[in-house]
Amino acid sequence: MGIFLYYLLRLEPFTSLHKNLQGGKFDHADRLFHSIEGAFKNFLTNTSDVKELIPEFFYMPEFLVNSNKYYMGIKQDGE
Repeated sequence: MGIFLYYLLRLEPFTSLHKNLQGGKFDHADRLFHSIEGAFKNFLTNTSDVKELIPEFFYMPEFLVNSNKYYMGIKQDGE
């Protein structure tokens, strides 16, 4: 379930589930899913990161857009 929440946190009901899991707020911005490119680079450099692609990657591009305008914090690099 954690992998689904990682990728789908921009879509309800996954947003609420993610926040519930994290004590009512979003996790630290550096640990949230921001882009496919960033996630892929992390998979290549961090051998303990073993997330797989979820089916939504192949048919639901809406999960990549923050259409609800959720504020998810600022990463350490300022993004």
